[in-house]
Amino acid sequence: MEKWELVYFYIIIAAVCSFLPIVGRYIAIVNTLIHEVWHVVAAIISGRKFRLVHKINLNRDASGTALTQTGSWIGRIFIAYMGYTGSSVTAYGLFYLLKKEHYIAILFIFACVACISLVLWVRNLYGLFWTISFLGFNFWIFYYDKPVILQHVSIFLSCVVLVQSVWTAFIVFRLSIKQSKNAGDATALAATTKIPAFIWGFLFLGQALYFVYLIFL
Repeated sequence: MEKWELVYFYIIIAAVCSFLPIVGRYIAIVNTLIHEVWHVVAAIISGRKFRLVHKINLNRDASGTALTQTGSWIGRIFIAYMGYTGSSVTAYGLFYLLKKEHYIAILFIFACVACISLVLWVRNLYGLFWTISFLGFNFWIFYYDKPVILQHVSIFLSCVVLVQSVWTAFIVFRLSIKQSKNAGDATALAATTKIPAFIWGFLFLGQALYFVYLIFL
């Protein structure tokens, strides 16, 4: 199969996996980790540089939380905004690397994010299990060192991030309309800025779809 045929194939697989109860949730945490890491990165940029201040929890249902601290109003907005935005930006970056056929670089990015998160931020039991097992999988792929496998795995993981960045943005948009007080980052942004949650939900979904457009432009 050609590279872009593989991309479309794995986008479908990633979408189907979103509805699988166990395997699908395990796979979806790839994007959850990226989402939460972006929250932490935003907190570090906002001024809290001490690693022990920030913590990431990864849960069995593919949800996650980033426990961060910031002393400013702008910092709280920046931290809450960067989760969904960071996932979309990451998806765009990964597909840029796919276009350049930098498959090893893609897997290296995933491994580095997981490794840094394991050492510095992930603290809950399931999060530790997931991160260690995901790292073990990546190291096995590197050790096996088969170009075809590197290509397929890097494309699949990139597709997971793309699909989940759109799907989770859609979920938060729907929640921001139906349950505005239970819409995660959109709710947090609404409380901080007084701008309604559904506006933030619409922004998250809109920018996620825009990055899809840029990827396939």
